Amino acid sequence: MRPALFLVLPLVLAACATPRESCLSSVGQQGRVIDALISQTRGNVARGYAIEEREELRTRRELCEFRRDDGSIGRRFCNRTTAEDVRVPVTIDIEAEKVKLDQLLARREALIPAEATAKAQCVARYPQ
Repeated sequence: MRPALFLVLPLVLAACATPRESCLSSVGQQGRVIDALISQTRGNVARGYAIEEREELRTRRELCEFRRDDGSIGRRFCNRTTAEDVRVPVTIDIEAEKVKLDQLLARREALIPAEATAKAQCVARYPQ
């Protein structure tokens, strides 16, 4: 599949959603973000450290093909640089992370009534 199709496909699929589905999805977006942060923070507290993703450049020695002046194909070793995502442990303040988790849980709990109201408004606005 061409790369351009990967860019267009999500837009096409989003256009297929009904107005009600779009409304309900947008209402739950903030909650999904907070849920992801809660999950990440719980993992950090359980492990005792955070995991950070970084992009590192790596050089590998490979066998590469090249065209000779006479048109024939030759092979020789060459260096190829690639970008790789690596996960690196990072030290954290466990107590600060626990406070952060408590704050996220409180925010999530406070968001539940507002989400319920907004979802009810979506259903009322876009009945099936």
